[in-house]
Amino acid sequence: MRRPSIPAPNDSLPAASEAAAFPLAWALVPALLLAGLALLVALSGSNTQLFIKLNAAGSSLPPALWATITLGGSVLGALALLAPTLKTQPRWLASAFLASPLAMLFSQGGKQYFDIMRPAGVLEPGSFNLIGQKLYVHAFPSGHATTAFVVAAALILAWPRAATRWRAAAGILGLAGLVAFSRIAVGAHWPLDVLAGAAGGWTAGAIGVWLSIRLPAFSEPRSIRIMATIALATSLALLFVDIGQPEAHLYRIGLAAWGIGGAAAALMNDPERS
Repeated sequence: MRRPSIPAPNDSLPAASEAAAFPLAWALVPALLLAGLALLVALSGSNTQLFIKLNAAGSSLPPALWATITLGGSVLGALALLAPTLKTQPRWLASAFLASPLAMLFSQGGKQYFDIMRPAGVLEPGSFNLIGQKLYVHAFPSGHATTAFVVAAALILAWPRAATRWRAAAGILGLAGLVAFSRIAVGAHWPLDVLAGAAGGWTAGAIGVWLSIRLPAFSEPRSIRIMATIALATSLALLFVDIGQPEAHLYRIGLAAWGIGGAAAALMNDPERS
C-alpha cells in the first residue's frame, strides 16, 4: 500500500493565513470607543467650549505645521501617501478604495443632511485661531477625519503580521488622530465633527478590509495597474488643486511627487510586462 504523500512545508502559508483573517476585535473596539466619545461630547453640551480650549492649545504650534498635517486628511493627500505601498502591499490601497463609497456616503451625506455651521459661522472673528480657508457650513462630520481613519483602518486591519499589528497600530492611530485634531487646530471643525468622522471612517475602512478578503481580485496585477493609474492621476492633480492651505504649498508639491513616484514604480513593476 502506498503511503499518502505529505505536502512540503510552505513558509508563506502562515503569512497568507494571517493576511486572510479579519481581526474583528480590532475592527470593533476603536469604532465603539470613538462613537462613545462622540456621544459623550454631544450629550454633555461641551462641544463649543471644548473646541475653544483645543483650538487655543493648537495655536502654540506654527500654522504651517497644522496646514501640513491637515493635508494628509484630504482624499488627494491620502492617495498620494498610500501610492508607494502598491508595490509591496496592494491590499492597503485596495481596502481604502473598497471603503470609499461608504465613507463618501457617510461624510457627504451627513454634511448635507445635518447642515451644521462650522466655527467660523458661529463664533466671533478673532475669538479663535483660523488657519487657511474660512469655511462656514457643512461641519458634521469631518471629511478629513473620515479619510484619515479609513486609511488607518486599512493599514492596521490589513497589517500582514498579526504579531506586530499592535506596534504598528500605536503609530498609525497616533498619526490619524493628529490629522483629525488638526481640523480643530485650523479652526475648520468642532470636536464632535472630528470624533464622528473618525468613527465613521474607521467603520468604513474596516468594511473595506473585510471586502478585500472576499474580493482578492483587487490585489491582482490588473487591479493594481488600475489603482496605480488612479493614484498617479490624483497625485498629479495635487499639484494644481487648491486645497485651501497656502502655508502647506511646498509640502503639497513634495507629497504629489511622493505619490507620482510611488504610482509610477507600481506601474513599472507590473509582472505581466516581464
